[in-house]
Amino acid sequence: MCYSQEMKLEIISQRARGKAHPTKLLFVHGICVGAWVWAAHFLPYFANAGFDSYALSLRGHAGSEGHGGLLTWTLGDYTADVDEAVRTIGGPVIVIGHSLGGAVVQNWLRCGGDAKGAGLLASVPPWGLGPSAWRMGMTAPRLFHEFSKMITAGVDSADPAVMRAALFSADLPDEAYATFMRRVQDESRIVSLELQGFTTFAPMPWFAPPMFVLGGKDDQLIPSDEVWKTAMYYGVKPTLIDGLAHSTMLDPHWKKAAEALRGWINTL
Repeated sequence: MCYSQEMKLEIISQRARGKAHPTKLLFVHGICVGAWVWAAHFLPYFANAGFDSYALSLRGHAGSEGHGGLLTWTLGDYTADVDEAVRTIGGPVIVIGHSLGGAVVQNWLRCGGDAKGAGLLASVPPWGLGPSAWRMGMTAPRLFHEFSKMITAGVDSADPAVMRAALFSADLPDEAYATFMRRVQDESRIVSLELQGFTTFAPMPWFAPPMFVLGGKDDQLIPSDEVWKTAMYYGVKPTLIDGLAHSTMLDPHWKKAAEALRGWINTL
């Protein structure tokens, strides 16, 4: 089953400056955050570029309903949220997912979602996080331990210094990281298991719309070779950004990613 009951969802937006492009953009966040991660940079950047730009908080996150059931929501539940958001804002639409949000976007496409294109930013690969997690356990055991603890015991249990190094470039200001940490929250335990690859969520590549795949060369969670493999799955060339870590939209080097995404959008 792809979809579940609907929820009252938080959708924040910035309207295009000047004449709006007919295609709208919908951004879907990753684990433990909400639509707010797109508000500082990506929404105003793309609004200034002429796009009506929207960001969704998945159920149980930020201002959306469903906090009481957060730990048990499934990938199908989050997929229903993307479907509801697309129907709310109308089309044509390009849907862009980050990390967990990339898996949700892929599952929405698998379930028949209609998009002009889809962007995967530091996304969970089509086969899940299992291979990346195994390698992290071998090469960065402390990071693996802290990340696993964050998912199973909650964000307050993880070492903030280790998580900072995993999520952001070294030149992120201390104040920016403190602000980020004040807003993070726990994540669904079930979705965290599904993302390992136990649930099929990727569409067959020949059924997918035009795809954009981007990663950061300094990303410790989704390494460059996994970005390459994701791009190969969809038959496209990946974009890899020097100096960019996992938190694409809040990293000090976010603008390089936004410019690359904009360049691809302008080809559609």
